Amino acid sequence: MKRQHIGAVLVGAAFAALACRGDPTASLRGGAKFVDLSATVMFIDAGSAKSLSVVVRDEQQNPLAADVTVATLNAAVATVVVDTTVPSPNGSEHNYIISGVAPGATKIVVSSSGLSDTVAVSVLPLTFGGAILPTLTPKGGDTLKLASTAVLKFNAATTTVTFGGGKSPVVLSQTVDTIKMLVPFSNAGPLAVSNINVTFVSGLSVTLNTAQSVTQTGSLWTPADTGYATAPQIALPTTTGGKTFFITDMKGSYVNDADCGEGTGAGGIGKCAFFKYVANGTDSLSFSVDWEGAATNPDIDIYSCGSAGVSQCFEDNGSGATGSKPQIFRLKPTAGTHYYAVEVYAGTPPTNIVTTITKLN
Repeated sequence: MKRQHIGAVLVGAAFAALACRGDPTASLRGGAKFVDLSATVMFIDAGSAKSLSVVVRDEQQNPLAADVTVATLNAAVATVVVDTTVPSPNGSEHNYIISGVAPGATKIVVSSSGLSDTVAVSVLPLTFGGAILPTLTPKGGDTLKLASTAVLKFNAATTTVTFGGGKSPVVLSQTVDTIKMLVPFSNAGPLAVSNINVTFVSGLSVTLNTAQSVTQTGSLWTPADTGYATAPQIALPTTTGGKTFFITDMKGSYVNDADCGEGTGAGGIGKCAFFKYVANGTDSLSFSVDWEGAATNPDIDIYSCGSAGVSQCFEDNGSGATGSKPQIFRLKPTAGTHYYAVEVYAGTPPTNIVTTITKLN
């Protein structure tokens, strides 16, 4: 009798141990406790997509079969659909595809069993869609404006614009919303815009090409600036320290030796461009020219001529411009009509010749 009693006690203990080993935490389960997301933050390029996995779990992180609803707060920025290519045999894992539609920020809301969580989605641009005004076929030397968008803004100090062929414009003014510039003589293509601030992602700046291409077509000056009689008039700055800028390339029919202040008679190649300006007789002015390439290739000279043209050149006391790059001269012209001359004295005319006129007093 005693042995049988001991055996019964041992069998009972074994069954109790097996019961505990089956699921010792069963009493702690209380249904769905949280929604497990494969990502809570996403960056997606516009036009691209990323996957999202959702699992509803209990307090012990065991997956549960549960109904899940997923929705976007802004379908214009990002959309979400069920990923039918990934099966879920036990119904505990739910898979979705989130697609970037347009640059911006939104959230994907995931709900199940009275619980919810969100995925913060930022859709990044592939191109810069700001307006280019007034035309996509501007003349070389003409004024062009580039506008920001609602979510992509310029840095007023560091954003740069580069035209086709790596040509840089003369920037007339720049704010977070508008860049106003002179069109360089350049290749056709989109503009490359650097340091664009992505307003919906703190601290993020990007470099993008414009969605539209710009084709520089012809020159703002040619052929008007090839002689005194047709020289276009340029505006002088009106405030002390104020500046006037303009660009020419002198690559066309600039065979005007007779009008050049130096020309072939002084060993030059006889290629000059002329611009008329009207002085008030009281302002001192600085004329400066810069160009692509080395200081001596090509050799460029600048000077001012009186109303009689070539016979009254070198109004700056005959000293001409400096021998460096940029070329600079200063003078206080008398009241009346004068001509500013740019001469390619030697070498091949560069693609872009930039003049800056500064009011000194």
